[in-house]
Amino acid sequence: MRLTSRNLLTAPSVLVGFPRIIQDKVNASVLSIDGISVTNTKTNTVQVSINSSVSSSNSIPAVVEGFDAIMYLEDKLPHTPIMTLKMPETKTGMALVNITQEINGTANQPFIDFNSWYLWNESFPITVEGDTLVHVKGLKPAKVHFKKTVTLKGINGFKGLTVTHANVSLSAADDPQGNNFHGFADIPNPSILTFEVGNATFINYFNKTDIGTLFIDDMFIRPGVNNVSVRATIEQGAVITALTSQPYCKDGILPFDLMGKSVLNHGQNLPYFAQALALHPQSVTIGVGAALKASGLDLKCT
Repeated sequence: MRLTSRNLLTAPSVLVGFPRIIQDKVNASVLSIDGISVTNTKTNTVQVSINSSVSSSNSIPAVVEGFDAIMYLEDKLPHTPIMTLKMPETKTGMALVNITQEINGTANQPFIDFNSWYLWNESFPITVEGDTLVHVKGLKPAKVHFKKTVTLKGINGFKGLTVTHANVSLSAADDPQGNNFHGFADIPNPSILTFEVGNATFINYFNKTDIGTLFIDDMFIRPGVNNVSVRATIEQGAVITALTSQPYCKDGILPFDLMGKSVLNHGQNLPYFAQALALHPQSVTIGVGAALKASGLDLKCT
């Protein structure tokens, strides 16, 4: 028998089991998340936009009330809410669920964990969960529990990060900001996440030794490959010593590790990004030898 609002009213056995039927329909529905955007980033608040949809094969025309749903990392115990999402009212079938809201308490550990998992994992599951009411015409509203786990693709530690168009100045005094290195970085983002970082500062390590500071200004990362300008102040002594020694003197390419130090956006500290960037080093190789040669210093193996 095809279930409609009319024959539900005339089928007592079905009427008794109506809440269970609706819950089964909700359990069988599919949540898809197509985009997440974190913008207007401040110390204690951010604006989060989520583009998603819920699809269900439901022959019962129904309206799902708007409700509050918590989002948490499925694989991190105990399950602690990262944020509470204001889910809009939807209808059964195929429904777009697009949310834009301000999130408070972003300096708390759950939001820091969310950013860390997003930054350093190839993929990870999140769960969206909450209670709501489903309305079918002529029937008493049925209370249902909505719980969906979705696997998101992560940024994977910016794997594949490259620095190009390196330019090295022999004197930092030549630059108004005191930097002796400029270039461009291609930052890959294979995820669906867009996020406004701001001005990010990194400690620059060579052979596990701090040799300077690298800056990325107005960092705004979108899905795909992002090309950003970078600048740095680097101790030249360690670099020149390396470029005149094996094995780096052969091709002039040096390996560096970048460790997040601080993040500022419009003068406000963003600890939820800074702490995530400081968890692990980001490795990158730079053709410093060729850049020095272009500036007039051609180093040879000693």
